[in-house]
Amino acid sequence: MPKQLHIRYDLCTGCRACELACALKKEAAFWTETASIRVWQVGTGPLDIPVFCHQCSDHPCVQACPAADKALWADEEGIVRVQEGFCFRSRGIDCQRCRRACPGNSIAYHPVSNLPMFCDRCGGEPECARVCASGALAVTNNESFDGKHYALPEEQIVNDLYLRLYGTRIVR
Repeated sequence: MPKQLHIRYDLCTGCRACELACALKKEAAFWTETASIRVWQVGTGPLDIPVFCHQCSDHPCVQACPAADKALWADEEGIVRVQEGFCFRSRGIDCQRCRRACPGNSIAYHPVSNLPMFCDRCGGEPECARVCASGALAVTNNESFDGKHYALPEEQIVNDLYLRLYGTRIVR
């Protein structure tokens, strides 16, 4: 089982070093639009939350893929992979079924290839966690970990965080 990413939303400072490290690792350039992790500024305060594919155990994005030969699949370690030639988006069709099926709204599309981007945890050594100075991202070897527990809508993450930090929820 690959190493998992553990998130402490209350520790994220919004520095976006994780985005830069991911882009540099994947594209060899500081091009944050190509990063598999994004930092969203949400709520009042402001709050910053790291967002990326959490590799849910049931892979709703894979199940939602309409391609007959399945453009999306989960490998033996549970990492979601994209078969470029099979993805409708690589043929100019604006399919967003994987994005809509994602419970954490974490799927972004590559600005050039237009393909969905999924965190592959850098082969077990996530760059984002390595550069996270605040400790908001950390690596765990927990075998029973299911990333779906993090795959929540941003409103729920923010409301839960506000409740824990301030004793109240944001009304939306």
